[in-house]
Amino acid sequence: MAKESLVKVRDLLIEYGHGKNKVSAVKEVSFDIYKGETFGLVGESGSGKSTIGKALMGIEPINDGTVYYQDTLAFGKIPNLIKMNEKMEHHIKVMKLNQTAITKALEVYSEDYKRVYFKYVEGKYYDLKSKETVDYSDNKIRKIEEGLDLKEHKLVSKARDPKLKLVDDAIKKNIKRILKLYKLQDKSLSFLKMLKADGIINQDLLKKVNELHTRTNKLTLKIRKSESTMYLIIQEIEKIRNDVKKSKYKSVKRFFFELGKLLEILITEHKLVSPMIVELKQTQKLSSAIVSKGSDKKDWLKWIGEKLATISDEEKIAELQAVKEFMAMDNIQKTLEQSPKYCLPTNSERHQLKKQMQMIFQDPASSLNDRMPVEQIIAEGLDNFPELYKNEQAAQTYIDWFNLNNPSKAGKITLQNIRYSKVKQFLILQLLTTVGMLPEHLSRYPHEFSGGQRQRIGIARALVMKPSFVVCDEPISALDVSIRAQVINLLSKFQIEFDLTYIFIAHDLSVVRFIANRIAVIYRGDIVELADADELFNNPLHPYTQSLLSAVPLPDPELEKKKKSIKYNPEEQHFDYITDSPKWKEVQKGHFILANDREIAEIKASKRKAKKIEKGA
Repeated sequence: MAKESLVKVRDLLIEYGHGKNKVSAVKEVSFDIYKGETFGLVGESGSGKSTIGKALMGIEPINDGTVYYQDTLAFGKIPNLIKMNEKMEHHIKVMKLNQTAITKALEVYSEDYKRVYFKYVEGKYYDLKSKETVDYSDNKIRKIEEGLDLKEHKLVSKARDPKLKLVDDAIKKNIKRILKLYKLQDKSLSFLKMLKADGIINQDLLKKVNELHTRTNKLTLKIRKSESTMYLIIQEIEKIRNDVKKSKYKSVKRFFFELGKLLEILITEHKLVSPMIVELKQTQKLSSAIVSKGSDKKDWLKWIGEKLATISDEEKIAELQAVKEFMAMDNIQKTLEQSPKYCLPTNSERHQLKKQMQMIFQDPASSLNDRMPVEQIIAEGLDNFPELYKNEQAAQTYIDWFNLNNPSKAGKITLQNIRYSKVKQFLILQLLTTVGMLPEHLSRYPHEFSGGQRQRIGIARALVMKPSFVVCDEPISALDVSIRAQVINLLSKFQIEFDLTYIFIAHDLSVVRFIANRIAVIYRGDIVELADADELFNNPLHPYTQSLLSAVPLPDPELEKKKKSIKYNPEEQHFDYITDSPKWKEVQKGHFILANDREIAEIKASKRKAKKIEKGA
C-alpha cells in the first residue's frame, strides 16, 4: 500500500544576499514526509537543515520552490511554466553566444597553430591572409631540430595561447549553463507529471508541452556530452603544454602531431554542437509559445507566421500549425492560478495552517519569552485559536475530571454552567503534567527553569495546538545527555498518542537513528543521501555520510582507539562533476543518493563484488 505524503517539498531554494554576494543556503531540494513517520534531517552546522525547518513553517522566506501540506500549496511560490521557459530561453541564448565566441577563438588558434607549425617544422612563413606558405627572405634558420628541448623555444608561452584560454573559459561557462538548463528541464518535467496526475489541464496540451520539454532535455544531454569531451581535450592540450615546460618533449614533430590531433578532434566536436544549439533554441521557442499568455502570445503567433512563410518541410509546418492550435486553448498558467491546489493560501487559511503545523525550537532559552509566565506562554496558542478549548469535547473532558475530583453535588458543573476559561486552564495543566512538569510551575517564568524543563515547556506550547505535523529543530542539542533521552521518549510517546508526524533536525546521527524512520543527509544545501534509518547506517553510500558516521563516538574505548575516521574531500572525491554532473538516483528501493554516472557504476560494482564474496564464504 502506497504511503500517504503529509508534507511535500519541491525544488526548495533559499538564498541570502544579492549579486556576487549571493549565497544559496538550500539548493532546490525535494523530498516527501509521510503521515505518521519521523523524518530525520542530518548535517553539520551551516548545512541548511534548520533553514529548511523554518521554511516548512513559513518563517523563512523562500526564493523558489513550494511546500505542500496535505496536497495543498502552503508556502513558497506558485510553479510558473512561463518563467521556467523564459529562464531556459535565456540559458540557451547565452550558450549560443559562448558557442560563437569559441568558434572565433578556435579559428584564430588554428591559424596560429599552422603558422607556428610551418615556421618550426618546415622553416616556412605562413601567410594568414592568403593561407599560403613562402620561404623566409632573410635566410635565417627557424626549424627546430629533433632531439632539442622544446622548453628553450617557448612554444607554449602564455602570450601565445590567449585564444585557447578563451575557449577553455567559454566551454566551462557552457557546461555550467547546461547544468542550470538541465535542472530547469527536470523541474518542469516533474511539474508536468504532477499536472497530468491532477487532471486539471487538457491532457493533449500537457502531452505536447511534455514532448517538447523531453526533446530539449535529450538535446541538452547530447550537447553536454560534446562540451564535456571538449573540456577534457582542453585538459589534454594543457597537459602537453605542461610536459613541454617540464622538458619532457624533445621531438618537435611529435609535439605538433599530438597537439594537431587534439585540435582536430576539438574543432570536429565543436562543429557538432552548433546545429544542436540551433535545434534546441527552436524547440524551446515552441514550448514557450504554447505556455505564453497575454501580449506575449501575439508576438509568438507573429513569429510562427514568419516561420511558416520561410520553411518548406512538411513535418515542421505541421508542428507549427499544431502549436497554433494548442495556443488557442485555455492557458496553463491561468488555469493553475484558478486552481485551489496551486494558489497560495489566504491569510485566514495560513492562520489555520499554524494550528496544523507547529515547531519546537532549537534553543529552549531564547525561544521562550522571559516576561511571560509558563501558563501565559502555553495559553498563547489557545488564545489565537479559542475553538481548541471552546468545544463540547474539551468541555466534557473538563467536566468529567472536575466532577470526579469534586464528588459534592453542590459543586458539580454541567455544559450549561461551565466557564471556558477554566477549560483552557485545565488543558494547559493537563499537558504540562504530561510533559513532566508540576502544577506550581504555571506561575513561574522561564529563567527559573533548567534547560530540560524549558524544552518541555516548548514541547507543551507546540502540542497544545493539537497539530498533525511538528518541526523538531534540534530539540535536544542544548540539553544534558540524561535529559536528552527523556525528551526523545516524550516525543515518541506523543507521536503515538496524538498521531503526529515529525521532521527531526539534528547533527547527531546516533540520536536520529533512535527516533527516525527515514534519514536525509544534507551537505551545504544539497540533500546527498536519503534512506531508511537502518539502511543508511548499515549501507552508507555517499562519502559525506560515511564521514559523518565515522565521526560518531563509540562507547567502547578500545574500539574507539582502533576506529578510523573518514575525511570527506569533495574536490578530490567528486573531481569529474564538471563533465559528469550528479543526479538524484534511487540505487535500490527507498535508498537515494546524489551521484554522477561514474559513482553509480562504482557503487553497483562494489555491490556485485560483495555478493561474490558472500557466495564464496
